[in-house]
Amino acid sequence: MYNNIEVKDMPIMTVTIDEIAKSIEKMNKQELETLSLILSKSGKELLKRKKEIESGKVKSLKFDEVF
Repeated sequence: MYNNIEVKDMPIMTVTIDEIAKSIEKMNKQELETLSLILSKSGKELLKRKKEIESGKVKSLKFDEVF
């Protein structure tokens, strides 16, 4: 059981902090922004909105349209 989700037959994976750091160092700006969203408190909602904009489901407003 993990976060109230039953996990069955999941492989066990061991990753060192150094491996994680190296992976983060290789990320481009967009990947770093996405990681930041995922790790932030409101990450799930922000990531959902970002995906909606990228998919074209929702159109983002331009600065002029907002003000």
